[in-house]
Amino acid sequence: MTQDTLEHLAAANGTAATGGQLREQLTKWIRTTVLEASAGPQAAVLPPSTSAELDSRYAVALTKLAGEDAKELYETGVDGSPVICIAAVTTATLEDANNVLTLLNSGMAFEDAARQNSTDTVIAEAGGIVRGGVNGDQECLDPATVNPSVVAALKGTPIGQPIAANLDTFSAVLMLRPFEDLLPESQSLVASTVVKQDQLDALVDNADVYVDPRYGRWDTATGSVVELTP
Repeated sequence: MTQDTLEHLAAANGTAATGGQLREQLTKWIRTTVLEASAGPQAAVLPPSTSAELDSRYAVALTKLAGEDAKELYETGVDGSPVICIAAVTTATLEDANNVLTLLNSGMAFEDAARQNSTDTVIAEAGGIVRGGVNGDQECLDPATVNPSVVAALKGTPIGQPIAANLDTFSAVLMLRPFEDLLPESQSLVASTVVKQDQLDALVDNADVYVDPRYGRWDTATGSVVELTP
């Protein structure tokens, strides 16, 4: 990674990066490239242009390293997955939900059905994706935060199979989204449960890491770039 690239990654809001920010981004870059190499053969890639791109590459490599185990864990659904990723079409009545289910079974895309029929405008605008997080920036939810009625309705439901459910105050068509449809960052939430932190640390410990002294030195105890001291 060139100095210009590193400084661009570490800079925030047009402000020049501090030494600590440079070391943080360099640590992230090193851990990502080690993980990518460990995850298997891949085509040569250019250095990332943004910190978000670097995060995405890390997520992809982690999920690849976890292999089928991540998908299998996710497909245990509400009974065992560390995250729940739901698509929904909210309706006023169970009859309305069944009508939407008929449309889906006839070939309508879930996204289209949600946009055209969901009574919840936020879900409609998201094409049926039920989002969480402070700003609605997460497409998967912590199971503990999901409405118990929704969890009960989805219990034992195969991934990708929509169902109509009465949820007391409203009804909905619900579906656990396929693992392949999730963003890399969401897939990696499952993968991080499969690939333990000590396994990741071991990969870095066994790597041959060189850090330009201008930025610091590689500290094997912490698995990070630290300040170079006299």
